[in-house]
Amino acid sequence: MKNLVLRLAIVVLAVAAQAAAGFFVFQTEQAQEAARGAQATLSRDTSRAQALIGELRGALAGMVGVGQDPGFWVPKVAALLQDSAARVTSIDPSGLVPEAAQDRTAALEALAAFGRTSDRVRDLLASDQPLTASSLAFGQASDHLSTAAGAIANVAPTQAAAAERRFADVRLREGYAVLGAAGVTLLALILLVPRFGGAASEAAEPAPAVGLGLSLAAAPPAAADAAGRGAFDLDIPRVSAASGDAAGESPHESEEDIVGDLQRESQLRLNTEAQVDLAEAASLCGDLARIKDYSELPSLLGRAADLLDASGIVLWIADPDGRHLRPAASHGYSEHTMAKMKAFATDAENAVSVAFRSGRVEIVRGTRDRNGAIVSPINATERCAGAMAAEVRHGAESSRAVQAVAAIICAQLASLVAETTTAT
Repeated sequence: MKNLVLRLAIVVLAVAAQAAAGFFVFQTEQAQEAARGAQATLSRDTSRAQALIGELRGALAGMVGVGQDPGFWVPKVAALLQDSAARVTSIDPSGLVPEAAQDRTAALEALAAFGRTSDRVRDLLASDQPLTASSLAFGQASDHLSTAAGAIANVAPTQAAAAERRFADVRLREGYAVLGAAGVTLLALILLVPRFGGAASEAAEPAPAVGLGLSLAAAPPAAADAAGRGAFDLDIPRVSAASGDAAGESPHESEEDIVGDLQRESQLRLNTEAQVDLAEAASLCGDLARIKDYSELPSLLGRAADLLDASGIVLWIADPDGRHLRPAASHGYSEHTMAKMKAFATDAENAVSVAFRSGRVEIVRGTRDRNGAIVSPINATERCAGAMAAEVRHGAESSRAVQAVAAIICAQLASLVAETTTAT
């Protein structure tokens, strides 16, 4: 996506989504913190009310106790009743869930009923009826206090349970908000990240530049199928590096061909365990990572050729539309030979196209009069960007070590191609 205004709009949308999600989470966390503070205050108020009701129960027992002075305890009971009712009344019912508000109302009603009963006890004591007063005090009056204490004890737990349910719902909505913002941001990144694939260039437009100035000269359609005929013909039987099985041999061979093949097979077995200079491979990959100018690439491909015992290397890069592979850089071939290598169709049946499509190393087994080849894909982040074809000597295509080093070099080239392609 190259439209600057659209890119800015996508960035603004992603930032706005993250800001909205952050503001929502901040607000809900503030509300939950306030709810936790209110819950703590409610717990303190109900605990104090329970303590006052306990003291009221003791004062009631003192009022009807044998040998106690009703003149002291009657005002004490009245004062404690007033404090208890005031403490319960101070609990704001508007912030309570319906169940907790009902418990608060029940506690107030029980305290009011206790007040009426305690007045009767007081009158009985004044009329010198202590037994009846005691029976009423430890009966109805005590039951009213028990009802009030039980109701007020349920207020805080009921409110806390409802708050926990609300908190769980809020946390779920916070999660949805964060996931939504993350989804919008991810979508923005997907839209903003440059892609290898794109609309095909118009015929009048210049050929796209890939990598460090690796120009992919446009070729006529007929040239796409006429590539690779000459010194580096890859349109021959190949062997997949994954299976390692040789391509089928001709059932009719001359005695001279058979002897030549046996000699080569003997050489192949020796080269299967060929050693590769890993220090030089590491140095080469480091230099590839630091390359800044296209003019440095041929010399680095020359070092790669020496490392792989290759007579030549061709770097094939895919068109933006992914339909053709074109030679972008090489080492070891004359300009005349490179002129023959126009382009490969990516759906063609040759080692370069197959390596590009499959993303796996392809092996072209050499013959008595022809070198073998290792074709390694250049696997970039989103898709395969091309392939490196190395024409190797002395049966080195059979060496797993040589194949592995070729794949390592292509992995470094993938980073190089990806970085320079996105720059264009």
